[in-house]
Amino acid sequence: MILQNTFFRKAKEIPGMSSVYQAWSAEGVKFHYVSNSPWQVYPALQEFLKDNSFPEGSIHLRMVSTQSLILGKPGKHKWDSITTILEDFPKRKFILIGDSGEIDPEIFARIYQRYPDQVVKIFIHDVTSKRAKHADRQAASRTDSFYDGIKKMIAGELTSSSSSSSNGGPKRVNTSSEKAMDAMLTPEVPDNQQQVMDPTVPLKTKLEQFEQRMQRVSAGMRYGVFTVFSTATQLLHDPEVAEELYMAKGNLE
Repeated sequence: MILQNTFFRKAKEIPGMSSVYQAWSAEGVKFHYVSNSPWQVYPALQEFLKDNSFPEGSIHLRMVSTQSLILGKPGKHKWDSITTILEDFPKRKFILIGDSGEIDPEIFARIYQRYPDQVVKIFIHDVTSKRAKHADRQAASRTDSFYDGIKKMIAGELTSSSSSSSNGGPKRVNTSSEKAMDAMLTPEVPDNQQQVMDPTVPLKTKLEQFEQRMQRVSAGMRYGVFTVFSTATQLLHDPEVAEELYMAKGNLE
């Protein structure tokens, strides 16, 4: 899928994003384009930026090798590239822009933790909610989903067990030794898996999972630093960016 997206699909601009970049460029903002794409697509990427009137800037692409494809850590290229840029320009403030499709939010959160004074803003383009809502609608329309089946089965067993006990069935007295034996024989199940198996706990929708992911990533950041956006105009009207540009312009004067 990565190769297909990289080599066979034409790049698409977020509508209005080049206008945002042009407006920022007029205010003196410099640009560094960091992509996880391999360096072989440099000519195509350069052409895309030019054809869509994006401001000039440095381009940082990934060096691809067999070893990096097999052993490479997810997000390493972006982390290395962005942290190098921040360290090369320690007096500059930065706006980080990515999307929710991969791990940009997690990478940017780590960068913010290391360079909180240099990161003015983190913008994450929401490419997940629409797909999540569609997946949730599809799941809701299926009455025989895998997890629903598990929950019904477990709920039935619990009801049956409770019923036999209340109807005078055999009752087990749990001694300390029996409890210890039960504990040893019970496999350790992660909390999230226990919730999946628990018929009394509703499963989270994909949209809820995405929203919780964004909340988890932005936890501990300064108020207003982290924004999930759907349209480019949100970037132009962001108060934190506007204030930073105003202050930077005042310092130049």
